[in-house]
Amino acid sequence: MNMRGKEPFDAIIAGSGIAGLIAACALSEKGVRNVAVLSPGYGGAPYIAAFNAVLPDNPSVDSPDLYCSDMLAAGYGIGDRALVEALGALTGECVALLERRGVAFARLENGRYKLRHASGSSRPRSLCRTDTLVGGHIVNVLRRELERQGVVFFDETACVRLLVNGGRIAGVLSATEGGQVAALRAPAVLAAWGGVGNLYRKSTYPADIDGRTLAMGFEAGASLIDLEFVEFEPMVCYDPPEAVGEPCPTAMLGEGAYLLNNKGERFLLKVRPQGEAGAPKSLINNAIREEVRAGRGSSLGGVFVDLRHLDPKVLEAYPWFYERVENAGLDVRRELLQVGPMAHSHSGGLEIDRRCMTTIRGLFAAGEAAGGMHGACRMAGNAATQAAVSGLMAGRSMAEFPPENLPELPEIPSIRVDSRRRALLLPRIRETVSKHIERERDADGLTGALTSLADLREQASGDTFTEQCALSGLLLAEAALAREESRGTHNRTDFPEQRSAFDCSIRLTKKGGAIEKERIPR
Repeated sequence: MNMRGKEPFDAIIAGSGIAGLIAACALSEKGVRNVAVLSPGYGGAPYIAAFNAVLPDNPSVDSPDLYCSDMLAAGYGIGDRALVEALGALTGECVALLERRGVAFARLENGRYKLRHASGSSRPRSLCRTDTLVGGHIVNVLRRELERQGVVFFDETACVRLLVNGGRIAGVLSATEGGQVAALRAPAVLAAWGGVGNLYRKSTYPADIDGRTLAMGFEAGASLIDLEFVEFEPMVCYDPPEAVGEPCPTAMLGEGAYLLNNKGERFLLKVRPQGEAGAPKSLINNAIREEVRAGRGSSLGGVFVDLRHLDPKVLEAYPWFYERVENAGLDVRRELLQVGPMAHSHSGGLEIDRRCMTTIRGLFAAGEAAGGMHGACRMAGNAATQAAVSGLMAGRSMAEFPPENLPELPEIPSIRVDSRRRALLLPRIRETVSKHIERERDADGLTGALTSLADLREQASGDTFTEQCALSGLLLAEAALAREESRGTHNRTDFPEQRSAFDCSIRLTKKGGAIEKERIPR
């Protein structure tokens, strides 16, 4: 742990992905430099391939209003409109901030930005790079700049508890991979710790996003929202073995790729006659499910993506994907690729207002840690946009947050470690979540999951990390059980239709020792 910096800090950022790094940039530009960033890893940020933005030189004539309409439609009408409008208005400012810091996006020969057409967008609006993943480039550039400006990074260090006194944040309890625990104080703390990640047995997440953070927010008294909307990326490699888990970018549908069933039919055209380009992820997922149910899927329970007719230059512009599949022994210029849905991201999280402040005074949330922006489904390319814009919003709000009357630290809770218990129980927690809170759920399965996860949580009481994972899974199951309909990425086989009674978000709040559920109309 790097102990440079003055404690108490002016701000603490829990997470060093795009949301956390841009928040640190925003704080720096407001003159707040005594900032600590807890960095257990970079989460999904290095693997982000696209960044949606509304830009004045878009030849397809884009606008913040159109962007917001696309987001709300992709989210099945239950995104928080105030947050969506705030996001749409600030994408250009985020691009300007990134470019001021040295981030470079791909451009065409005429100098215009190269814009890809990502799933869910009515226009091409995804900034990218053609030599590497844009997320990794952003992380590398911003980290270097922030270190130069004196921002303190605590590497291999995670937040394990939020420290709250009298309804106001007082700081965090941090722990290194080596087990060193420290209480750090600040009047403003940003949760930028990612989503539910490895609560699932199979996912596209890197290992440092573990999902226990939902429990941290809930235990501290923060309200949670939209937890039932776990995103499943529709075109993840199911084969060859060495490439399993690698997403085939949905933006490639905008480049002319096809989705095929085992009869060679472009099945997506049955539900989207205008073509695959821009198709929402939820529509692709549902269409794949119907093909598999009808016996028209692949041998591994997915479908096929056909890239054989694409110009090789198109494939080469996605080198992270193309090279991994090629190195795994499959030549997509001549062979079909088996793909299908896999747990990928989360649209739920801590409930925030337009300042990105949670229901705990002084605690902010950004990126995948925050819920409300995406509603029932996220547009492709919007993970980076939400992270960047909410990071900008949160950083500016934290800079304006009054530091006076920093509360005393509460009694520091103990951190219990039992590696044997963790090794035994974590696989069972992940198996329960994967079996019952997958793409399709029903009341029997979710009720059984609640019972199992409550039992596993009790068994895990000797290991803080494992207990938090069990509670996070339990919160997902509670939200999924409360939404008695199918919408977006939430499919209830016992309630297959969308219902107007659920034109709402579902809020979970800690009341005593119980979980209180409330519908928030949208």
